[in-house]
Amino acid sequence: MSIATTTSGPGGWDDNYIDALSEQGWALLPGFLSAEQVAGLRWEAMQSEDWRRAGVGLAGQTESNIRRDHTIWMQGDTGPQQDYLAAMEQIRTQVNRALFAGLFEYEAHFAHYPPGAFYRKHVDALRGRGARVLTSVCYLNPHWAPGDGGELVLYSDTDEARIINHIQPAGGDLLLFWSERFPHEVLPAHTDRYSIAGWFRRNIETANPL
Repeated sequence: MSIATTTSGPGGWDDNYIDALSEQGWALLPGFLSAEQVAGLRWEAMQSEDWRRAGVGLAGQTESNIRRDHTIWMQGDTGPQQDYLAAMEQIRTQVNRALFAGLFEYEAHFAHYPPGAFYRKHVDALRGRGARVLTSVCYLNPHWAPGDGGELVLYSDTDEARIINHIQPAGGDLLLFWSERFPHEVLPAHTDRYSIAGWFRRNIETANPL
């Protein structure tokens, strides 16, 4: 199984993840962020007073039986956020160049899963009907250990009952996968779990109908 690797964080990773996205549809980049970058972004998230219960669907209704996380949309108005968004822009450019993916823009939010919070199995976009093309999840948990919970379970895009992998939410790691293809869920957290969830989007106003 092809797994992408990194070298020295944003701007310094190798491009093996492109091959993984092409061959298997998802890629894990361990150590994408440095410990210092993880600490800076996590501190910003923890200091915010703007957390809101995450909603479900276009209406954004809160459904506690489906998800119990809280979110803050990233504004890109601080140094750590600007650095992170610059790294995502490099990924957008590389993926477009290599895979002709038509990624037009990127949006992201901080996510907080307090103890007991989870997100049931779902997909991030309906096939051919959504603007989200490529999902990213970057973890901000520097001391995560087995037993802390909050793993992301990635399911097969051809057999939704088959588990591909359990992704540990270890600080600095980045997960990428095609938004329409892979069902996934977040298992209940047993300690505070922080991450940045993001989506590279297509321009649906100019995209050709699928």
